[in-house]
Amino acid sequence: MLSPRDFRLIDSLRLNPSRAFRGVSKGERISKRKGISIEFADFRNYSEGDDLRHLDWNVLARLETPVLRTYQDEEDLIVYLLVDGSPSMDFGEPKKSEVAQKLGTALGSIALIGGDGVRLVHYSKPSPPAPVLRGRSNVAQLHGRLISQDSGTNSLSQSLQTLLRGSVKPGLVVLVSDGLDQGLSNVIRALGGRGFEVWMAQILDDGELYPDLEGDLRMIDSEDGSIAEITVNRDTLQVYQQNLQQHIETLRGAIQRTGGKHLVVPTSEGFEHTIVRRMKPDRWFG
Repeated sequence: MLSPRDFRLIDSLRLNPSRAFRGVSKGERISKRKGISIEFADFRNYSEGDDLRHLDWNVLARLETPVLRTYQDEEDLIVYLLVDGSPSMDFGEPKKSEVAQKLGTALGSIALIGGDGVRLVHYSKPSPPAPVLRGRSNVAQLHGRLISQDSGTNSLSQSLQTLLRGSVKPGLVVLVSDGLDQGLSNVIRALGGRGFEVWMAQILDDGELYPDLEGDLRMIDSEDGSIAEITVNRDTLQVYQQNLQQHIETLRGAIQRTGGKHLVVPTSEGFEHTIVRRMKPDRWFG
């Protein structure tokens, strides 16, 4: 899925969330919270009940004023990664699913290499939470799990609702999907309300972005099998473009309210271009 050149491209990158998360174990990210760690942060006045072990005795001796040394705590970021493999992703040239798997593998690998934990969110069917993967040595396992996922009946929003119902700590939710789910923006708002930050790489085929169709057509929904017969002309295409843009902007607005990032990625766009020319300038990586 990722070539040696691709790995060299991402090896020095680190995910750059806009907020700090309280992790389940010590990590490699410096928190804005004050805690007990090896990184000195600041002084503050002593208050009754404070731990005397952190009293700065040198300052007390010189100034006769009790002050405490505070430290920056290290955070453990959990990345909840969902790479869409539903039937609607099986279109395009290259297929949206292929682009999504490669980009999802890259983002998950960047997290693992950077010391973050990665937990896959299964889109296909209800399932127990996947174990958290950690470390560079689990990059291959992450890739294997992504390509072995089976398509199922769950929609993208249903999969995220399963995450919301679970007793998991807030973290960074990374979605790699075409996002063609009318209920998705509401679930993203709910994730933001629970303290999650949401990122989304919205993978769309050029035929979806700039359709070249006309005449009487019979359209079949790849997700639910519903059928619609329509006449496509210039006015129809204009309405379609407006509706698609409105949907994209609604998703982007919901994601930005969580502090997250949103990017439309055409399937015709190269992997290196997406990472270097678009995600890096948009501060996906620190």
